[in-house]
Amino acid sequence: MAAFGAVAVMVALRPEKRTVTPLYHAAVERWADHLPLYDGPQGMNYLPSFIPVFAPFHWFPLPIAEIAWRGAAYAGLAFGLFWLATKNSRSDYYRTAALITLLALPLSLPALRNGQANAHLGVALLLATVALAAERWFLAACLMGLAIAIKPLGLAAAGLAWMVFPRLWWRLAVVVAVVLGFPFLTAPSTYVLEQFQEAFQNLRQCAEVTENRFADLNGLLRALGTPLSPNASLAMRGGAAILFAILAFGWLRRLPARPRVLAWLMLSAAYLMLFNPMNEANSYVILASPLALWAWDFFQAGRSGLGWGFVAALATMSLLPNLVRPWLGNSFALVWHPLMTLICLGGLVSVWARTPRGVSPSAACP
Repeated sequence: MAAFGAVAVMVALRPEKRTVTPLYHAAVERWADHLPLYDGPQGMNYLPSFIPVFAPFHWFPLPIAEIAWRGAAYAGLAFGLFWLATKNSRSDYYRTAALITLLALPLSLPALRNGQANAHLGVALLLATVALAAERWFLAACLMGLAIAIKPLGLAAAGLAWMVFPRLWWRLAVVVAVVLGFPFLTAPSTYVLEQFQEAFQNLRQCAEVTENRFADLNGLLRALGTPLSPNASLAMRGGAAILFAILAFGWLRRLPARPRVLAWLMLSAAYLMLFNPMNEANSYVILASPLALWAWDFFQAGRSGLGWGFVAALATMSLLPNLVRPWLGNSFALVWHPLMTLICLGGLVSVWARTPRGVSPSAACP
C-alpha cells in the first residue's frame, strides 16, 4: 500500500511524467474516430481487443485515469500473491504474503510506475494462476483471454496452459473467440477488420526489429556480438515454442496441483522474457511474481540454496542496472535480465527433470 500511495501521489501531481499511457489514450481516441491505430513498432503494438480494456480508464479525468490504471495492477498483484501465499503457508498468511510481495515488488515497480501494460499482463497471468489452483477452469480461461486482450503475448501463455491443463481447451477456444470478436461490437466491421489486418502486419514488423535496446535472448546475443538475423530469430522463437510445449506436456503435467500451476506461470513468463523480440527491461515485471513464489516455495521446503538463488536473481535484476548505469549506461539489463532468466529456468528444469511423478519439485530430493 505504501508503494502504491507514493506512486499515486507522484502521478496525481504530474500525470504526464514517466508514463507510456498517452499511447493508450491516443489509441482509444483514434478508435472512436475510426482512424488507423498502427504506425510501426514505435506505436501501438497490441490487438484492437486492447481498446475495450483501456477505454473505461480513458474516459475518467486524466489524474484519476492514471491512478486507477495503475491501481488495477497493484490490486491484482496484491490479491494474487496473498491468495497463493495462503495456500502455501500453514500459519501467518499476512507475513507470508508480505514477504513474497517484498520479493516481487522491486522488479515490478518500474512498469507499475510507468503504467505499462506489461504490469497488467503479468497480473492477468498471476490471477489465472490463482484460478487454476482453485480449479476454476472457465475463470482461468477468461483471465487468459484478458491477458491476450492486454497484449498478444498472452497467446503463448494460453497455449502452454492448454498443454498443462487440457480441461481448458474448449473454454479457451470460446474466450479467445470472444476476445477477438468483441471489438466488432464497438465499431464498423470493415474498420475493425482493417485494424486486425494492420495489427498482424505490425506484429510481423515488430518481429524483425534489430535495435540493440531489447532484453530478450537475441538482445543477449547482440551484446555478445553474435546477433541473429530476423529470420534466424524467428526460427529460434518457433523452435523454442515447440520445446516449451514439449516441456509443458511431458513434465509439468505430472506435477502435483500447486507446483504445476506455479511451473506453468514460470515457464510462460520465461518464454515471454526470452523470446519476445521487443522485450524491455521493465517487461520483467512479468517474471517477478513467479520468481518470488518459487523462491518462497524452496524456502518452505528447506531448500534454501535454491531459494536464495532466486532471491539473488530478483535483487540483482532490480538493483544492479541502476548501480552500474554510470559506467555501462542502459545496456547492462539487456544482458543481465535474460541471463538470470536462463539460469533460473535452467535450475527449475533440472529440478523438474529429477522430480518423481506426483512429488512437489520444491520438496524433491536434490
